Amino acid sequence: MVISPTLEAMRQDKYSVTKNKSLGLKCAVAVATAGGLGYFPVFPGTIGSLLGLFLYYPLRHLSIPIYLIFLIVLFGIGVYSSSLSESFFKKKDSGHIIIDEIHAMLLISFFIPQTPTWWIAGFIVFRFFDIRKPYPIRLFEKLPAGWGVMMDDFIAALYGLALLHLIRLGLNLGGWTLAQTSV
Repeated sequence: MVISPTLEAMRQDKYSVTKNKSLGLKCAVAVATAGGLGYFPVFPGTIGSLLGLFLYYPLRHLSIPIYLIFLIVLFGIGVYSSSLSESFFKKKDSGHIIIDEIHAMLLISFFIPQTPTWWIAGFIVFRFFDIRKPYPIRLFEKLPAGWGVMMDDFIAALYGLALLHLIRLGLNLGGWTLAQTSV
């Protein structure tokens, strides 16, 4: 009985990292797939984005310098683990790699008003820009190895932030507010 194509491929060892692979590669794939969540059979990028949003909640109280250092380090880890994982999956920006979505959601969530309403809006606009990839986001995908994996989602997050701040400005100019209390 086939549960799903992805799970069946894992069962047949098509993507197994335990078969003659180095410990470094196993760790890189585990990081890039968020401990295997990237193997989720449907919408793994959305799952990664949700994970980033949920991870943000306990991290949101970090000081600005510590959080920015965390984002920079995570970006570097994402580039490295994605580069190795691309060679493992033998595919450019494999859907199993979700560290890019996690990083992007951690970025976007930090730079918007700190309310659940804005976090959900951030999730929605990021997924829109990540999936649609308007110009020039798609160009960043063409960067080599893990740089392309991480940069297209980074730019999609910046697009999302720009849109959310324009919406916020418009709401403020119109006298409207969107859930002003912070969590």
